[in-house]
Amino acid sequence: MTRYDTNIQLVPNGESDMVYLVGPRIGIKYEGPDATVTAGYRVNAELFATHPSLNRVRQEISVDAVLTRMMRTVLPKGSTLHVRENLYYTPILPDFESWLTPSPDGTTGGVRTPRTNTFRNVFEIDESMPVSLLTRVEFGYKNSYTQYQDPGLIDSQMNEVTITFNHDLSRIDTTTTGYSYRRFNPFGGEVTHLHTLSLGDQHQFSPILKGEAWIRGIAAVLPGFNKPQYSVHGGLGVTRQFKNQTTLSLRWTQYIDAASGISSVPLNSDRVSFSITKNFTPALSGEGTLDLARNYSLVKDQSNNLPVDIYSQGTNVGLHYQLTSWLMSDLEYRYFRQESTVNSQAGLSRNIYGFALRGKWS
Repeated sequence: MTRYDTNIQLVPNGESDMVYLVGPRIGIKYEGPDATVTAGYRVNAELFATHPSLNRVRQEISVDAVLTRMMRTVLPKGSTLHVRENLYYTPILPDFESWLTPSPDGTTGGVRTPRTNTFRNVFEIDESMPVSLLTRVEFGYKNSYTQYQDPGLIDSQMNEVTITFNHDLSRIDTTTTGYSYRRFNPFGGEVTHLHTLSLGDQHQFSPILKGEAWIRGIAAVLPGFNKPQYSVHGGLGVTRQFKNQTTLSLRWTQYIDAASGISSVPLNSDRVSFSITKNFTPALSGEGTLDLARNYSLVKDQSNNLPVDIYSQGTNVGLHYQLTSWLMSDLEYRYFRQESTVNSQAGLSRNIYGFALRGKWS
């Protein structure tokens, strides 16, 4: 893939460059009487024409095993059991990646340089079993260990346990209730505990129209705080399908954080996402997305006596054409803009123009 990026550092007045991306992947699948195992190895290389210090090569090894048949004498009928293992070796730290919604202080942090290698191991177990004809319960466990070669960072570990109930009401409404507990020590620091309780509902208005609503409460036990810090996330969504192979989706999400990290200032976030997908022909398809986000505080920041107010906008348009049975071409355009009323260093814009060829053999 080839991209032209107008802001490769993700900072105000960033420089532009041509970026070349190569990502070969090899996979193998075994299906036996007791288990199905899929393994893969992937390399993603990102090479900059005039900024070689930003070059990165990401390697990933993945193993996904479905052990349902092996455990059929133990698990109830209709259950599934998945075990996954992923190994990452990359000079990119996931903790430093930038997203549409910026950090509470209004900065993105830019792109981390110089590149230092990081090893991450992620192990997951997911089990799903029926409780009744219309109800299923899902259990999950995740362990993540990150080893940094950067001498300024200490290795970190995270453990997470989840339990979720899915109940089908009259086959029109599907409710989801879940709880998760996460324990982690970022960069080897003090342990942080997260308790999350979520509730959601999906309603099928008609075969072509469905809506969803969800709310999530989080209690964080942070080092140095005498009591938990709370936040609430909620949102609404609707998806509409049309006969001309077009699908429209609209989602609204709000975050209310009791303590955001800027002198414990409460921070709110609103985000609206709109997406459209279209199949023009059996070989030609496209999609477009628009994301609008705002971060703002209800009280002034104690450090500068100013309220935080950050606006973000992201747009993505893509076209995909099936050249042959094994070769696909992609054309994309991305735009991102961010402005802040508090920190001028948070204001930035970015344009990406890309073209790619993807091949698949099996």
